[in-house]
Amino acid sequence: MEFNIGPRMVKTGLAVTLTLLLTGILNLQLEIVAAIAAVLAMQPSIMRSYNYIKEVIISNGVGLIFAVLGTFLLGTHPLSVGAVVIISIAINIRLGLYKTVSLTILTIIALMLVNTDGLSLINIINRLSLVAIGVFSAFIINVIVFPPDHQKNLFTIIKKASDKMNFLLRVIPNSTMSIPRMKKEDTEVEKLLNEAEDYYEIISDERSRIFIKNRLSFYRNIIIYKHMIQVLDKKQTLIRQLEKNIQEIETISSNKSYLIKKLAKEINSYSENVFLLYENKIILNMDLQKETKAAMQVTINNLIEELQGAELYKWNFVFPIANSIIELFFELDKLERLVRIKELKEEK
Repeated sequence: MEFNIGPRMVKTGLAVTLTLLLTGILNLQLEIVAAIAAVLAMQPSIMRSYNYIKEVIISNGVGLIFAVLGTFLLGTHPLSVGAVVIISIAINIRLGLYKTVSLTILTIIALMLVNTDGLSLINIINRLSLVAIGVFSAFIINVIVFPPDHQKNLFTIIKKASDKMNFLLRVIPNSTMSIPRMKKEDTEVEKLLNEAEDYYEIISDERSRIFIKNRLSFYRNIIIYKHMIQVLDKKQTLIRQLEKNIQEIETISSNKSYLIKKLAKEINSYSENVFLLYENKIILNMDLQKETKAAMQVTINNLIEELQGAELYKWNFVFPIANSIIELFFELDKLERLVRIKELKEEK
């Protein structure tokens, strides 16, 4: 079992430390409330931290209103606190404030479970200050400690997923992998693809940041990453179709099987070259690349011609693979054009 301490873990710990130091300096009681708020408020990006604060202001306003009304109308019995929490959760969800529900609950509990003096203005300010200190401590730490390089992190995930898919596209057509190992690889690929899609949403949020070095380059990379993820999605579809149908195709026609294996090999090589081009690890001659793509199109046409006049059940096995290859081919072609545009812009 791996033991890995990531940047977000470190930042969460530092945010709790800063929170406890500030509550100690200000001599505030119930510092545990501030510490929990800091943990809940730690976000994976600076923009998400900023948006979280905006949501906190609204959701905590809702929590404050219901906590005050609940205390004066229902008292502070556990059943009363529970009823107020339920109503506040419903209101927050209705307003679309899903991310701050936990913090709103914390605010309500901190306000309603007061001391024997009752819910005075001083107590309200004290409890809200605890939550505010926790949230702002998390924001400050997120900004100044280990600012995440989202572009690098996202491409690392994409590259790892692409490498695994390239490996699968090499071994599946030749049936050189055991079924348990194949299922394990499929699960890992699915996990990486979901991770890439989730991380793309994070990096998309960063477009709203005021301070971005080389904003145009940032935007170009976002578009390229989006198309890379689409390429991965098409690759995954092709892999699934090969796993499902390649053995049946081999029993139907050795020539069709040969053409499909040839196409899988060629498109896998094309994919690897496009990714290496993005990393500036190779130089792809445009004329040579055109010849390669033209040869692939000829092979695709040959495969389609092979299907002409074939029985319907043969189409059922071959067509899904052929369609997946064609879709992947056109997605890779778009990605290559975007990468070449980026390359030209950087040379200027």
